[in-house]
Amino acid sequence: MPEYDDDWDVPEDRDDPENEEEIPEEEEISEDEDVPDEEDIPEDEEIPEEEDILDEESTLDEENIPDEENTLDGEDTPAGDKKKKLTWKTVLLALVVFAIVGSLVQVVARGGFGGALNTTGSGGGSAPKKEQHPRQEQEIRPPKQPKTIKLGNQRVPQASGPIIVINPGLVTPGGSAAVEGGGFDKKATVDILLKARKSDTKGRAIGSVRSDRFGSIYARFTMPDTAGNRPATLVAQQRGSTKTAEAKVITGGAVGTAKINKLVGRPGDVVTVSARGFRPGEPIDVFWGRTTGIPVTTLHTDGSGGVAHAAIKVGVAPTGSSTLVLVGKRSKTTATAPFQMLAMYPSMKSKPYALKAGQRITLSANKFAPGERVLVYINSTGGLPAFTAQANGMGQIRDVAFNVPFGLKGRQTLMAIGDQSRAVVRSGFTVLPYTPSAEPSAFGGRAGTTLSFYVAGFAPGETVTAYAGSGSKAQRKIGTFQVDSRGKAAAVGSYKITPADESGVSFQLIGQKSGGVARASINMSQGRGD
Repeated sequence: MPEYDDDWDVPEDRDDPENEEEIPEEEEISEDEDVPDEEDIPEDEEIPEEEDILDEESTLDEENIPDEENTLDGEDTPAGDKKKKLTWKTVLLALVVFAIVGSLVQVVARGGFGGALNTTGSGGGSAPKKEQHPRQEQEIRPPKQPKTIKLGNQRVPQASGPIIVINPGLVTPGGSAAVEGGGFDKKATVDILLKARKSDTKGRAIGSVRSDRFGSIYARFTMPDTAGNRPATLVAQQRGSTKTAEAKVITGGAVGTAKINKLVGRPGDVVTVSARGFRPGEPIDVFWGRTTGIPVTTLHTDGSGGVAHAAIKVGVAPTGSSTLVLVGKRSKTTATAPFQMLAMYPSMKSKPYALKAGQRITLSANKFAPGERVLVYINSTGGLPAFTAQANGMGQIRDVAFNVPFGLKGRQTLMAIGDQSRAVVRSGFTVLPYTPSAEPSAFGGRAGTTLSFYVAGFAPGETVTAYAGSGSKAQRKIGTFQVDSRGKAAAVGSYKITPADESGVSFQLIGQKSGGVARASINMSQGRGD
């Protein structure tokens, strides 16, 4: 039997052979020691770490279970069996506790119990971020004033820009209307603002709309109840851009009430109208979708200032949501009623699609109101139209032509508006630049030699000015001439070569109407002799 040092105090529940490693002091228990009995574990004892438990488990068979030859003489075998059983139970208990603690740590690390809100913005369970409400007032960027040219008696912008139209033209406070326009960037956000005076630099935000892939917008808006009865200005302003369009909103005076027995119909249908809130015996003009022009009919109020069950014909108005408008001639009291107008979708085309300034373009349109006047605007709906056309009995406009004015460049926008129906249709065309050419009568010569020019590609009948030299300061005007109806001229202009032109000289010939520039040059070295 192995012998033990009498000075070493061996606990009764410890069974270590003599050839084991030296055990540290009693208060520093090694991680490889046998786990004490369950009844000796203090309640606040720390749970061993995972790697310590694994080390203890891996050495369990070697250290904790004594071999038969290493068992002390006189020790009861049942006690050893009991200690072995308690050791395994303790280890298993520690593993279970460790697994539970690890699970709890993972739950907490993933956001806590009960699916707590994910504040990182990721994950399928987070709520979408709400878009902030637009400010009640926004700065209005003044629209860029384009250069204009004269077409007939009206000035029109040179280049296309944003355009908007309000339908109907009269909107009472609290009523709704539509804004339609184009000329914005595709897929852009356009804010709809309302300003009380045209000179205001801030506007009240009443909504926003996203343009389509053609840069067009269509949206309905509600006139604020606090807008009053004074005319206001509606602004469509593209975010992050200088593209802005404005249109005037006309509001009524005193507000009456009106009712129609039918809410849907076509021009020519008969409906029954009732109204009140006007002056007694007052004439009332009846309009559909507008407040200008000739009224459809005129009604007269009774002694109470009302109209009871008056039969009227549906007039011409925009397709879709429209409005019946009653206006008192003396009191200017206005009453409106909603009405859904059917079957009016005008279309328009122009040909040719691309041409030069001074050339003739032809417009055709259909599906306007029968016999109504159609207003045609170029690049802007502000002011007077560029020209007007009259629809026939079928609502068609056939081959209305005009000459493209000089000064228009690039893509242009045409907008046709029915004067009565307020139906709107857009089209466009492209103005091509003039690219004239010029050749001198000789490509060289001695001093004193006189040159002339052969030119083509200018605007028909325009005046051309010829300059010698390069650069704005070095140029010298050498003469003017006029081209024929085909934009051509032969042996025109005159220039005498000087000794200063020994290194060559260049020429520029500029059309006064078209702005087209033709360039030519000569090389003196080619004309020198002995």
